[in-house]
Amino acid sequence: MNNSIDSAPIVILAGGSASRFNGRDKGEILIGGKRMIDIILERINHHTNHLIISGYHDYGLKALIVSDEIHGPKGPVGGIYSTWKYFKNTSDLNLKGFFTLAIDVPNPPKNFLKKIYSNSTSNISVVGLQKHPAHGWWRMEDLDPVFNNISFDDSISLNKLAILVEAKLVRWSKNEYFFNINKQSELDGYIETI
Repeated sequence: MNNSIDSAPIVILAGGSASRFNGRDKGEILIGGKRMIDIILERINHHTNHLIISGYHDYGLKALIVSDEIHGPKGPVGGIYSTWKYFKNTSDLNLKGFFTLAIDVPNPPKNFLKKIYSNSTSNISVVGLQKHPAHGWWRMEDLDPVFNNISFDDSISLNKLAILVEAKLVRWSKNEYFFNINKQSELDGYIETI
């Protein structure tokens, strides 16, 4: 795997329990007749990138599934940690990093990959003062010292991970890009706007 933006892996963070959706898989939820995961991938034009699902199944996309490590951190950071560990174990020394997007955010910016990518820093998304660290670019060399030396006895948030890797903030103009659908009422409200 080379270092170019067009081939850097995209990790869809899909490991949550969706308890507020009565256990329904958010990626399979239909919006305008399309699954949420398909909408996300169409928007970011992922076609040349290696696709990874941090979750339980590949949605029929022939994507690599990377499940959370049992002894790793919980939550979305667990998906980032497990992906980092997978690549460390595959000995792909040329891999610069990987993108992350959340499974329940169906409207990422179309230029997300191009704008969030950097050779020199890890980056997370922000609109105004609101950070959206699930939508980021994580460099392996930034994650290495954190994940090699951190204790997972306490939970770690994505915002804390971003601070630890000294991620830069990439600013976006619209809150709608990162509208998060966690429950049925939010899905209903989102459908009304499209």
